[in-house]
Amino acid sequence: MRDENGERMNRYLDTKEEFCENIRLYRDSMFALAFTIVRNEQDAADVVGEAVVRAYCNLHQLKNRHSFKSWILAIVHNTALEMLRKRCVTVDIDEQWDLAEAPEKTDISTKLVLREAVEKLNPPYSTVVILYYYEEMSILEIAKITDASVVAVKKQLSRAREMLRKSLDKEDFFG
Repeated sequence: MRDENGERMNRYLDTKEEFCENIRLYRDSMFALAFTIVRNEQDAADVVGEAVVRAYCNLHQLKNRHSFKSWILAIVHNTALEMLRKRCVTVDIDEQWDLAEAPEKTDISTKLVLREAVEKLNPPYSTVVILYYYEEMSILEIAKITDASVVAVKKQLSRAREMLRKSLDKEDFFG
């Protein structure tokens, strides 16, 4: 395939350096997603490491270099789920992790309450909340990453919002 200037367009990344740069760019997102699923820092680090190896070995399957983030997050998601199935990992909700920044007008105590409420959600609800609100991904992108239908993702997101609303209402969060 060639662009308008007649130059060859690669379907996937050209160099090892470009791959590494993309990994560096999305490492926090990868770790946050892995941690959302496995709920343990060491396991999340293992998931990310395994996902990077898998991605590099299957780089030829990346059809569009501009969809690298969705592609790598899908690999992280699948690797984390596989780890849970293999190890029968118990979820430890006491582990802490940093979510993306909440709006500046939100005070730190509100951010902490929100983070704790999201951490208490079980997958897939915590996963869709993180990807939608903190990673700012579309429902279609989330569906591709989680290998779910768009309808399923919408339902999961709606249910997660309701769970958060109930949880936060108990704490008089909404007044």
